[in-house]
Order: sequence, then C-alpha cells, then structure tokens
Amino acid sequence: MINIDYSDDVYKPSDDTYLILDNAECGKSVLEMGSGSGLIAITLARQGHSVTAADISPEAINLIKHNAFINNVDMEIVRSDLFENIHGKYDTIIFNPPYLPVEGESPQWAGGKDGFAVTGKFLATAHEYLNPGGNIFLILSDLTDIESFIEKNRKYEFIKLKSMSFDFEAILLYELKVRK
Repeated sequence: MINIDYSDDVYKPSDDTYLILDNAECGKSVLEMGSGSGLIAITLARQGHSVTAADISPEAINLIKHNAFINNVDMEIVRSDLFENIHGKYDTIIFNPPYLPVEGESPQWAGGKDGFAVTGKFLATAHEYLNPGGNIFLILSDLTDIESFIEKNRKYEFIKLKSMSFDFEAILLYELKVRK
C-alpha cells in the first residue's frame, strides 16, 4: 500500500495519473517529468524500477521527498525545468504535462494557447535522454489539435494506448518511440 499526502499547491493525482499508472509498461530506468505528488514515481520505485522524479515546482519537490520518505522509497528527486538539471539516459520517460489549451491559469494544467507550450519544448529534446529502444508515455487532450502536433513531431512514432472520455474532453495516453 502506498500512502500519498497532498498539497493545494501541487497537482493532485487524477484520472490522467491513473491512466498512466494502469497502462504504462516501463523499462528498468524511469524518469518521471513533472512528478507532482510523486505517486507514479513512488509506485514504480516500489516495483523495482530505478526512478528519477523531476518537477519545476519547489513545493512539488518537497512533497515528493516527503511522500518518498513516508513510503520508505529510495529514488532520485531533482528540481528541474524540463531537462535543465537532468543527466543521463533512461529506458522510459513519463510526462503528464499541462495540456489544456488555456493561458494565464495554473501552470499545473495550462498548456498555453494551443495546449502544447510545455509538451512541445519537452519533445524537442526528450529523445536525447532515452536509451536506444526506449519509450515515452505522454498524456494529450482532444481539446487540442493532436494530429497537427503529431505531424510537427515526426521524429517520434505516436502509438495511442488508451483514452478516457468526460463530459467536456477525452484524455489520451500515447506511447512514443524515436523513429529510426
């Protein structure tokens, strides 16, 4: 059993978090970008993966450290603006980015005008941090122009794994692999 404490200042695990947890098949070494409360990272560390949890928010970093401690989990925890302070390569990178196409709201969910402000920056360099044959798990929203985004990011193969529909949107979990 995993115990997770929450904070009003940090994204609380929601349907998108569990969509990843229930469907991502990760390699041995995992980077979770934007780890928030640390639920995914802690779960994977408990399963025996070598995990690095990264987040830009100091509040999130403190919460991840706290949650790792109360779950007696050993993992690397790094404050980083995307890959700014990340070193090394990973078998799997997980990112539940701010994906809603809105501006001026919480950076926990506001993805800019097109919903891809953060995700686009992430994908620009994510391949450099993947081991050969590695994969990325990424959440996107159907409130955005996913097809155009995929077309702009041709270095990756996008494989739709699962989706969840709500009254106002559907969220989609993609597995990405670097094209050879």
